[in-house]
Amino acid sequence: MQSFFIAANAVIPFICYMLYGYIIRHLGYGDDSFYTRLNQIVFKAFFPILMFNNLYSADIDLGENASLIAIFTGVLIAIILLCIVLVPVFVKENPRKGVVIQSIWRSNTLMFAYPLCVSMYGEDYGALASLVIATIVPVYNIGAVIIFTLFDRSAGAKVDVKKILMNIITNPLIVGAITGAVFKFAGWQIPASVMKPISNFANMTTPLAIFILGATLSLPDIGKNMNIIVVTLFLKLVAVPAFILGLMYMLGYRGPELFIAFILYATPIAGASFPMAQNMGGDGELQGQLLAISTVLSLFTIFFWIMSLTAVGIF
Repeated sequence: MQSFFIAANAVIPFICYMLYGYIIRHLGYGDDSFYTRLNQIVFKAFFPILMFNNLYSADIDLGENASLIAIFTGVLIAIILLCIVLVPVFVKENPRKGVVIQSIWRSNTLMFAYPLCVSMYGEDYGALASLVIATIVPVYNIGAVIIFTLFDRSAGAKVDVKKILMNIITNPLIVGAITGAVFKFAGWQIPASVMKPISNFANMTTPLAIFILGATLSLPDIGKNMNIIVVTLFLKLVAVPAFILGLMYMLGYRGPELFIAFILYATPIAGASFPMAQNMGGDGELQGQLLAISTVLSLFTIFFWIMSLTAVGIF
């Protein structure tokens, strides 16, 4: 039951943020254009601070874990490439292709994976989980930028490599992550009086993004997307975690390392996926629905995954 309560503690705040946004919107505070503009502000002004704070504050010491990180990163890149090839076969609308692809592998690792790892194996392996998260999240962001650029509404059949590179180096999340990494590895110390507001702004980012999601969530429209939602979330919460579990097990990973690899994919869709989709030509409505439903469903899927795999002795 402990894993259930950990998952619940991670999920319930997100539900509260969404519900409050939904209530505020239906009380008449703001219209579509207001929340669209607010989402752009969060994407361009708040998420860079969040990424900077995460990289600058991370306890990064690759050391003997370099090979582990390399394998985890390689597997993630392989899954991204596989999705880029396969998803367009079944999803024909460009704005939806990017949304479905990033929803299959982009997880809310910080809010879910880290606390679950600490609960299962203690603080020492929580540090390893933090190291993995710090190196994986930039790959998430770069992958998402590439995907949405490839399937941009205005793009033709030709792949514009220059446009992809420009979108990568100018994306607010990637700019924030690179800046944080530069400060971290250069050893540049930021005064506590400045770090405090940076940290406070970073802490505001996810709740504000999910609040906007709740304000823009249209419950009646979920029905028209139900087929794609069911298939995508089955892949996200069941099929891909099962594949990763089997792959990493065959590669010889056991215990905490296997659990970290698995939980990177078994957790719900990342909150950053919604503003990323809405600001880069994706189907923001569908992305919001996938994010909201995956967050609620994960309360149960994570619990049953962990209970089942612990019972058979895999974890």
